[in-house]
Amino acid sequence: MKVTVECVRDILKVDQTIGEELSQALVEGDIVVPESKPDIARVLDVDGIVVVNSKEVIQDRVMIEGVVRCTVLYIGQNEAKLVESLESELGFTHYLDVPGARPNMLSTLKYQVEHVEYEVINSRKLNIKAVINLQGRVNDVLQIDVVQNFKSMPNMQTLKDKVVVSHSQGQGGSQAIVREDLELEEGMPSIQKILKKNASIKLNNRKVMDNRVVIEGDIKIQLLYLCDDPSEPIQHVSYDMPFTQSVDIVGAYQGLECTADVWVQELFVEPREDINGEMRVLSVEAVIEAEVRVFETETKELLVDAYCPGLSLKPRKRKINLIQSVGEAQDQVVIKESVAFPQNVPQAARVLYVEAKPVVTDQRISDGKVVIEGVLVSKVIYQPTDPSYGPASIKEDIPFRHSVELEGAYEDMECQSQLVVDHVSCTLIAHDEVEIRAVMTASVSVFTSLEKEVFLDVEVEELKEGLDSGIFVYFVQPGDSLWSIAKKYNTTIASILKYNAIDESQVLTPGDKLIIYKKLQVSV
Repeated sequence: MKVTVECVRDILKVDQTIGEELSQALVEGDIVVPESKPDIARVLDVDGIVVVNSKEVIQDRVMIEGVVRCTVLYIGQNEAKLVESLESELGFTHYLDVPGARPNMLSTLKYQVEHVEYEVINSRKLNIKAVINLQGRVNDVLQIDVVQNFKSMPNMQTLKDKVVVSHSQGQGGSQAIVREDLELEEGMPSIQKILKKNASIKLNNRKVMDNRVVIEGDIKIQLLYLCDDPSEPIQHVSYDMPFTQSVDIVGAYQGLECTADVWVQELFVEPREDINGEMRVLSVEAVIEAEVRVFETETKELLVDAYCPGLSLKPRKRKINLIQSVGEAQDQVVIKESVAFPQNVPQAARVLYVEAKPVVTDQRISDGKVVIEGVLVSKVIYQPTDPSYGPASIKEDIPFRHSVELEGAYEDMECQSQLVVDHVSCTLIAHDEVEIRAVMTASVSVFTSLEKEVFLDVEVEELKEGLDSGIFVYFVQPGDSLWSIAKKYNTTIASILKYNAIDESQVLTPGDKLIIYKKLQVSV
């Protein structure tokens, strides 16, 4: 006979990972030297950065549109053998396959140029091939009506579990323009023209306020320029431009947590004269984009199992995945490596410029540490011992491995890492050898995924009086608990404790003998 049971219900909101995809995209195109610039004699360096213009979750996929901004440094075919530069953009559209993805779901994207190859087709044209690493994740907010307890059922045995539940409260984005006039330090030569410019973001603080999130950080500007000093024709300067950006998110309030991705969408640098008429002032304008998600984290007690002596329960359950943050940590990474010159390049008289970019190839958790492996893509431009040759360059990929301790991290958890170069220097050891030293900040975060079953509904039927009554002898099996044994015999933990002279905290050992006494006298 079916029994009507009144359930206590609750609305459960929880973020669910629909899917994640790691992919590579090959972006290829030709760059033509403008008529205003000289022919190419030698290429010093080709660099590329990714700028994503849009990403959209569509049916079972994430569509990404963007450009690879390429900067080419080369020696012109002229007597002066000056360093020239040209910039170009190679557009791309790429799709990440994420089965189950639907429009309007939340998505996050990480991307990085792995390497750039080039081929000189002729003195006026280059072919560029850039390999991009893209990692996308699609999340959705699951909202379900779950059973939390039962009314007027004193004999009902329930098993609950305390879990940390996170769910998105909203997301938003904004664009900001940061302008500042920067002046060269005393002793540095005046600017003839800008050869190369890069910018990256270092976040210092993020704070959720009523209906908005405030982000604070630094725009790390790296500039390479040409000057009129024949012994050191190119100069490198770096600046940190502080910024504060606000992102409006309706419904946000103090106490919520947040994640923020901030990147430089555009960078404009224009040299101009100072009060003495010398080109020593840099007018910098950076367009930065921010994408922010706010979420609420709370501890809930979920009903994960239930039974009642004398009754047959047929629950309807659903599995959910809970993504929980284990923690975040930062550490400083110092890489120092001696690099010998290849045989086919001239010897060096002095180093003019060094650049280093980390490319992460693997990240994992081992012995409570996040282990990061990768290569430091290093490029050195130098003045050869033969001044008539003009500036030359070498490139070296320096492998590295670094571990960041994080309490509570275990091998089966997920981890994410980010490396930001704080400082890089290059020392000439010999005419054919340099020492590169890079200082980076490693930021890591660790997550764990838990699978839980929640009660959506339950059907209850009354068992016949005395069914399965009796005295049983049970030998404990591996994996058994007092709960699983009591449920198996449709009795209570209290009854097992009563007839076996054990307490609830006692650990059961396989092979232990338990007396199970059942006498069903049920009234509903």
